Amino acid sequence: MTAGRESRMNPSIAVAQSLALDDVDAFIASGAIWEMPENRSVRYTFGQTPEDFSHSNHFSACLVPPDASREWLGALTRLNCDVFVECSREIDLADIAPLIKQQGGNKNTLSICLSTRSAYYLPVARKFVTALRHRELIGEKIAPTVEMAVQEAFANSLVHGNLELDTSGHLSMDSFTELGEETKRRLASGKHGGRAILLTARKRKNGHIVISINDQGNGFTPPADSCPTNVAGRKTTFGRGLPLIRSLCHAVNFSRDGRSIELEFDQEGTEFPSSSTPTNARLTSQPVHETDVDIRNPQNAIILIADDTLLSREIIASYLRAEGFTNLAFAKDGEDAIAQVRKHNPDLIILDIIMPKLDGYGVCKALRANPDFAETPIIAQTALEENEGRTRIFDDGATDLILKPLNKAELIARTRIHLENRLLVKQLQAYQERTRSELTLARDMQENLNPAPENYRGTGLDYGLRISATFQMSSELGGDMWGLVPIDEHRLGVYIVDFAGHGLGAALNTFRLHSLIWSDQLRDREPGDYLENLNRHLKGLLPVGQYATMLYGVIDRVRGKFTYASAACTSPILGNSLTGQARYLDGSGVPLGVIRDARYETREVSFTAASFLLLYSDALIETTLDDGQFLSEDKLLTMLRETIIENRKEIDLAAQIADQFMDRAPAKLSDDFTIVSLQSTPIPCAI
Repeated sequence: MTAGRESRMNPSIAVAQSLALDDVDAFIASGAIWEMPENRSVRYTFGQTPEDFSHSNHFSACLVPPDASREWLGALTRLNCDVFVECSREIDLADIAPLIKQQGGNKNTLSICLSTRSAYYLPVARKFVTALRHRELIGEKIAPTVEMAVQEAFANSLVHGNLELDTSGHLSMDSFTELGEETKRRLASGKHGGRAILLTARKRKNGHIVISINDQGNGFTPPADSCPTNVAGRKTTFGRGLPLIRSLCHAVNFSRDGRSIELEFDQEGTEFPSSSTPTNARLTSQPVHETDVDIRNPQNAIILIADDTLLSREIIASYLRAEGFTNLAFAKDGEDAIAQVRKHNPDLIILDIIMPKLDGYGVCKALRANPDFAETPIIAQTALEENEGRTRIFDDGATDLILKPLNKAELIARTRIHLENRLLVKQLQAYQERTRSELTLARDMQENLNPAPENYRGTGLDYGLRISATFQMSSELGGDMWGLVPIDEHRLGVYIVDFAGHGLGAALNTFRLHSLIWSDQLRDREPGDYLENLNRHLKGLLPVGQYATMLYGVIDRVRGKFTYASAACTSPILGNSLTGQARYLDGSGVPLGVIRDARYETREVSFTAASFLLLYSDALIETTLDDGQFLSEDKLLTMLRETIIENRKEIDLAAQIADQFMDRAPAKLSDDFTIVSLQSTPIPCAI
């Protein structure tokens, strides 16, 4: 793996709780993902669902259970990990494993490997593309196109690749039924159903996204590139699929004797480097050699002089040394220039345009294609008289241009100004990095205000409830919060809060409110009284114009009641876990912190052995989805009913709804997103 030195030495792996430890140990020892030297250890972190793993921790891999559920497929979006593999004794990853190793551990890649049996029944393509959006590997505009192409190619690799089904010719009702039965038989068999299929994505330096689908079937010999895109009259599934795929992609390639199909997508107008650019000019991802040089003084900066003439290099060097610039490096041609850039990571490059092996145009293109050197200032020097050559060097990435013969005063002046700009940029980057680090710490602190999955699940069991939750900030810091308040052995309090706005101000307010909620003097019996007391204290703490919406309620398992009060919160949903039928409760009330003496009504509804309660922030119903509309009240109720009916078993309801929402929501939410579900289960004997 290449996820970083520390993760390579001691990988941390997220493991589904349902997997047997012996199976996990055997899987890791098999070298299916990477070879582990004897002197290194693997750290396992077990979780019942993806919500059990902190997003602040990066995992080298996630091992999902056989016949992976939709819940574990949602880990692609919610878990900080780039490699997801189904851990099963039945799967043989022999020819797939090298492909996983090639992609794994890079922040610009994502891989998921499942058995055919698991992949056949899951919306893998949609979840995969959703994960790419949320990881900002693809843009919102191109996502529908990518999903359509991936879905088509993935289905073909499953059906015609791993399952080796023939769907050519006209399918009568009888043959269609027979095909369905044969599909079930093959999915149940180890030979076909146990075969692996690997879906990977990687982002190239030019911004293109490359997605490959790799199966273990007999391979496929594609038609010529001139295959028409008109699909009318095609009989086989692949005959219909390939022209469609080609029409959607920038390029389509086959490898592994037709068992891998690679789809390349142009990201919103990003152009390829010119085909005339020499291959050796395209920098690969190499570790940049950090320097200990302090450039708070520009004269300490590293300057690379790239010129094929020794005399020219010496003249430039003498000019620079005379002005105190002594930290110099040299390159004798274009290829050497790229090598020296990798070695020294200079703060400024003085580059001759006309050089052997690789000219200055090619050097500029290669450097600008690499994120590590995309912002390095380049002063090009040339004796060219025509304007076309001068203009082209700017198009290829030069920062500035000076003419030969060089004028010392001009060279020094331009060197100083570009180094001063470089210094300011580096100082700004250092400030941003420090700020980002501090915000990360604050974000972790705020996330800790919400119950951890192992805590809310355990609390739920004590009260005969199955509790599920998902929380996602829209920026570094947010204004949402939720929690549980055990009152006695049969009554459990629950609250959800949404402060106006998000960012630092909203986050500070959540800390204020959290302190008040857990102050003993604020514990009142009735939810309405509780909010009134809370509001009085909060009014004195919040700046003018800031407020919060909140719902606080108590589930009483003995009385079978849910008693609550609302301060302008989103309307909670009460429903039946067996039929999926649900209705909205009254969420009206005065926001907290607006009127000091506000009054809040205590409301009461039945909460039986088949009831569920759904609480959520307004991001769920006020986010513009991929159809250009909000999730309306009716659509949300329909989504709940269909989710419950489709699963027909105990589910983590909030996580399921969150997955469906994220599939259609923008990668960058404009508001913080919180959703909590509490589903009634058999009451423990202790109650």
